[in-house]
Amino acid sequence: MLIARGERVVLEKGYGFANVELGVRNTPTQVFRIASLSKPFTEVALGRLVEEKKLDLSDPLSRYVPQFPKGDSITLEMLRTHRAGIANLNSIPYDEESGRPNTLDSLVRRIAREPLAFAPGAKRRYSNGGYALLAYVIEKASGRPYEDYLRQSVLDPLGLRDTRHESDPMVVRGRAYGYTVSPEERGALVVAPFQQMATKTGGGSLVSTARDLHRFLRAMYGDNAIRAATWRTLFPPDSVYGFQGRCPGFNVYMGRDFTHDVDVVVLCNNYAAGMVGDVGADFLALARGAAVEPPRWRADVQIDSLKAAAFAGTYRPPAGALPYGDGPVSVRWHRGGLVLYLDTTPADVLIPQGGDAFLVRSLWSEMRFASGAGAPPTGRFWRPSPPALRHIRAGRWPQQADASRHPLTRTGAGSGPAALAGTRQTTIAPTRSGR
Repeated sequence: MLIARGERVVLEKGYGFANVELGVRNTPTQVFRIASLSKPFTEVALGRLVEEKKLDLSDPLSRYVPQFPKGDSITLEMLRTHRAGIANLNSIPYDEESGRPNTLDSLVRRIAREPLAFAPGAKRRYSNGGYALLAYVIEKASGRPYEDYLRQSVLDPLGLRDTRHESDPMVVRGRAYGYTVSPEERGALVVAPFQQMATKTGGGSLVSTARDLHRFLRAMYGDNAIRAATWRTLFPPDSVYGFQGRCPGFNVYMGRDFTHDVDVVVLCNNYAAGMVGDVGADFLALARGAAVEPPRWRADVQIDSLKAAAFAGTYRPPAGALPYGDGPVSVRWHRGGLVLYLDTTPADVLIPQGGDAFLVRSLWSEMRFASGAGAPPTGRFWRPSPPALRHIRAGRWPQQADASRHPLTRTGAGSGPAALAGTRQTTIAPTRSGR
C-alpha cells in the first residue's frame, strides 16, 4: 500500500506474504500483476502514436486489421471506450506440452470469429478483447512489438523502472505470487490458476510496483511521455481518477484526488480481496477529512449447522445473473460450513454475517436467505450495476445502484427457506465512466 500527498509519500508498507510457501513477506518494492490497470498504459501508448501522426483515434479498425468483420464500422476510439461490441475475451485454450504457445496474433484471430455483442457505437460494455485489438494496432502502427514500443515511448519517459509487460517465460525479480481462498475450506489459500500472459497483452499484461503506479498518477496532465493536452483527451479532467483491476491471484487499485492532491495505491496478491477498491476510496476520503464507515464484513460469526443445513438445495439463476454462467448452482453443507457449488465443483465457502446473510468472498458480495411463508421454493437474486471508479466528482463516491431483480428458481431438494437473494457490494472489474 502507498499513500502520498503530492510527491511526499506518507505511507508505503507491505502486509502479508509475497510467497506463502517460502514464507517471504510483502515489502514496498514487491512486483505485482496489475491486471486492468494495464489499460491506461495502453491508452498513453495510443496517445503517443497520435502525436507521432502514426494513427488517429477516429481510424477504422480495418486500417490495421483488414479482414476483421465489420472493421470499417469500428473505430479505435470505440475500442478504447468499450463501445465496439467486441467480446470480453482475453484467453484461449492452450496445450501445456505444445511447442507453439498462444500469441497476441492467435488471440486476435479468435476474437475475429466471435460475433459482436451489439452494433459498434450503440452501447458500452467492458471488453478485454477490445484492448487486445488495441495492442495489435499499436504493433502495426509502430512496427514494433507492443512491449518494446510501450517501454521506449511510455515507461522509460515516465521513469517507471519496475513496470513491464510480462511475457510467459519471464523471470520477474521481486515478484509477488498470486493466491485465492480455498473454494471449499475456510481459512485456507490455494495457488491462483495459471494465466498465459501473451493473451492478456494490452489489457492486463503489465507488472508494476506501488511506487511506479504513484509515479504514473503524478504524471497525469503533465508534459512527459505525451503532452498535457493528450492526457486531457484520453482522461478528461475531473476531481478524482480511480481504477481497479483484477486477475487470477490479484486485486489492485490506484486513485488520485486532484482537489486534495492525494494518491492511493493498493496492491493485493489475493483474488478474493475485492475490497481493495473500498480501501482505496476510503483512504482518499479520509485524506480530505471525510468520515468513513468501518468495514461491515465479519469473521467471528458462528454458523448454526442445523439452520444452515436447511438451506441446502439447487438454484437456477437467470441468464447473466451470475458470472459463473447460466447453469444451476447449489448450496451444500461441507466441512462444517455452507459451500456454493457449480455442478460438482465447489465455488466458494459462504461466510456467515449474522441472521440469514453470508459473504461470498470470490465475488465480494452478500447472499441472503429469506424464509418463505408456505410458498413454493423460489428466490430472488439482486445484483446492481457495478459503480464507476473513473471520473468521480468532488463529494461523489461510488454508490450502489438500484438493484435489478432476477428470479432465481430453486430446482433441487432442500427444505426450510423459500428464497435466496444476493446483493453485490463492490465491482469486480473496472469500468470507464459508467466493467
